[in-house]
Amino acid sequence: MASRQQIPKIYNLEQIEKVVARKDFQNRLMEAIRDGFRSYSKGEFNACPIQTMGAPPMAPFVSNVENYAAQTCVKSGYVTGASSYVVKVASGGHPHQNSGLMQVYSQATGKLEALLLDEGILTELRTAAAGAVAASMFAPRRIEQIGLLGSGIQARYQLRFLTQVTPCRRVLVSGRTLSKTKDFAVEMSREGWSFEYTDDPDELLRSCDLIVTTTSAREPVLGKNTAGRKKSQHITCIGADAPGKMELDLKLVCEADLLVADCLMQTQERGEYEMAIRDGLVQVNHVKEIGSLVDKKELQRTTLYDERLTIFDSSGVAIQDCIIASMTFDALTKTKEVKQKSKT
Repeated sequence: MASRQQIPKIYNLEQIEKVVARKDFQNRLMEAIRDGFRSYSKGEFNACPIQTMGAPPMAPFVSNVENYAAQTCVKSGYVTGASSYVVKVASGGHPHQNSGLMQVYSQATGKLEALLLDEGILTELRTAAAGAVAASMFAPRRIEQIGLLGSGIQARYQLRFLTQVTPCRRVLVSGRTLSKTKDFAVEMSREGWSFEYTDDPDELLRSCDLIVTTTSAREPVLGKNTAGRKKSQHITCIGADAPGKMELDLKLVCEADLLVADCLMQTQERGEYEMAIRDGLVQVNHVKEIGSLVDKKELQRTTLYDERLTIFDSSGVAIQDCIIASMTFDALTKTKEVKQKSKT
């Protein structure tokens, strides 16, 4: 007779937030994401095809909604030889609130061990950690101003993780809605950031050393006019995580000296290089996978005199979800064990 599935451990957002808010957790997450990218590029990770629902070419979840950007993304996979495999479901985009969960299964038994009801926060954190890893590898060694395109929840996390990369706290932000952008600046100023605003996204190219894009745009927003662009510059692109999304003008992509992606396979079907590759403006073999560059210091930015334009495009790789789910589950389990011991 087959053994019955035991009820898995279930953790809510409040429990999850307590462990991920620890500074040591965020520091370890960055290093784990860096190592994870390396493992991915070495072929040590098994990724399933991404499922994206509610966004083109599929029908929207709801109709007649202005500025509709909702989608649900399902990513899954496992590291060969690890103890678990993970299935992540994350939803968000107007008019939906961010939501989601991560399912942790045992590789040994195939049974569900834990449900992390994180409401999307773990996806936000692992995405921000990836942005910080890219900045640590490719951003100019001297950063005087950071440019932000977009002022949503991911923009907040990107800035928070960048504190581990640069002492710079000056930000030039360009957002679609000025009132929301100002609310964002007021909130983040309490964390030590100072802000200026611009309604011209290309001003970021002229004024900022490191730029992070976090919008859900489906047509170019940055790079329509590259005249006067700073020579030494890095751009981390976060928003184009589904087919058809793009934040950068093709001209800007083609001007780059180094194009980096989290996953070469995904970059052909989604992300900032999707259209450039499709139109023959960029060859796939000219794009480097970030994991393959972790140990290649000669392709990273290591001097003040490196005047390259580098771009990192993150469409999100399931290994990031496996890493943060495993780290969170482990931290929650240890916290529970400590509390149990303290009672005895």
